[in-house]
Amino acid sequence: MIKFLTITTEDNHKFCANMIKSLRDFSDCPVVIYCDKKTFDKTNSLIESCNVNVEHKDFDFGTSNYTHYGKKEFVDVTFKKYDVIVAELKSSSDDVVLIDTDIAFKGNPMDVLVSTKNSDYDLVFQTDSPVGTPICTGFFYVRNSEKNINFFEGCIKNVPVFRGNDESEWLERHEQLMMNSVLHSNYNQLNTNMKWTLFPVSFATNGHLYFSTNQRIGSEVVIHTNFCVGQGIKKERLESDNLWFMGDIDE
Repeated sequence: MIKFLTITTEDNHKFCANMIKSLRDFSDCPVVIYCDKKTFDKTNSLIESCNVNVEHKDFDFGTSNYTHYGKKEFVDVTFKKYDVIVAELKSSSDDVVLIDTDIAFKGNPMDVLVSTKNSDYDLVFQTDSPVGTPICTGFFYVRNSEKNINFFEGCIKNVPVFRGNDESEWLERHEQLMMNSVLHSNYNQLNTNMKWTLFPVSFATNGHLYFSTNQRIGSEVVIHTNFCVGQGIKKERLESDNLWFMGDIDE
């Protein structure tokens, strides 16, 4: 089986609910949300009509500032992706797809994901090319295997070394940069025969291509509103494509 795995905090619960609502228009595949109970209750109240196969796993990220890109709290939370992936792989035999909450669906992703499961790749990522990093960790498939558990446990152990002592106001050494370093340059010898590839942008696209430069193919299923900072502009972009279902953010 394949399940979706996401993380969220209280200030981000509407985007989490919006992502699930957009997915439920096409698929009832399982979704697991790692967050604290208060955040889950607020999220669940928005998706009552489409919360089939939604599971909550209690996880306290210690902050509600996940939406403040570049801030320490945001970076702290992003690195927890490694922890929840390991926890999920160890708790079941299912493959997982890690998905950020600022994503919406325009179609059913399962055909491509089942094809991915039937391949021999360990990891498959969305890409932020041509202007961002090759690997985007906002949407990626993880095969459930001992190899991947060991890989992500190795990443967790190396997070403090990778982050170093950066105390600047704007932090860029987040987990996506680490994943690119690991898989492209074998950072700390973590990349031991990992077989990975990228989803085509005709399936999973980034915010630069889809919104900033309007380079749309027409077959995109996974729409990521990255390449912009702040909930307001992300909401505006989703609204422009009829992919926002949660009303005003501040209401």
